[in-house]
Amino acid sequence: MKITRQTLHKLPALLLLCGAVVLMQKHAWAFWSQYDASFGPLWAIMLEGAALWLWSQRSIAKNTMALLASLLVLAGPLYQVSAPALEQYQQSTAAPALYAKREAGLLAQRDSLSASLATYNGNSQSRVGWAARIDTMNTELTRVNAELNALYVQQQQPLNMPWQSLAAVAMQAIALVIFQLLIVLCIRALSAPRSTVSEETTTITARSAGVKPRATAPRLRAAA
Repeated sequence: MKITRQTLHKLPALLLLCGAVVLMQKHAWAFWSQYDASFGPLWAIMLEGAALWLWSQRSIAKNTMALLASLLVLAGPLYQVSAPALEQYQQSTAAPALYAKREAGLLAQRDSLSASLATYNGNSQSRVGWAARIDTMNTELTRVNAELNALYVQQQQPLNMPWQSLAAVAMQAIALVIFQLLIVLCIRALSAPRSTVSEETTTITARSAGVKPRATAPRLRAAA
């Protein structure tokens, strides 16, 4: 009965721990696999396992190492969920320079085509056989003007990310931080000494039954 009560007492923490670890590992596997396709998942599992074991120890030195391991475990999923937002931000910052470079190229191409077309029109007045070249230049000039108009329309569109995308990334990042904190709290609860859990369970049961808990050994010795 005593073992069953202790098991039921730790069951919620165990279920929460398993769920949080699975969610963290889902993103961690994808992150580490980008840099090590063969052993990427093993990196994620070893880091998580090391963090869990170190947090279960009642030692300042080991808990300090556990904090570093947990930060490494958390960094991968955070990068994984924020990567699309970072990529879109980089594109938005680089877009003005790319637009300016493309516009300069199209304008130079249009000026060259216009000069060639003027030359062909002048030559056609004195000699025949320039009609095909003139038609080609007109077609190219029309294409360049259409690309310039499309570029101007594209420049007028807003480059900022929609707030929905930013909100989704922020919510995922906050959830990952909460999951990592939950993992630490659950492993600390599950690795608590049995005597402490048993004493707390006995005290809660005695109070609920209206019975005064018995004094511990140090208190009895002090009373003697």
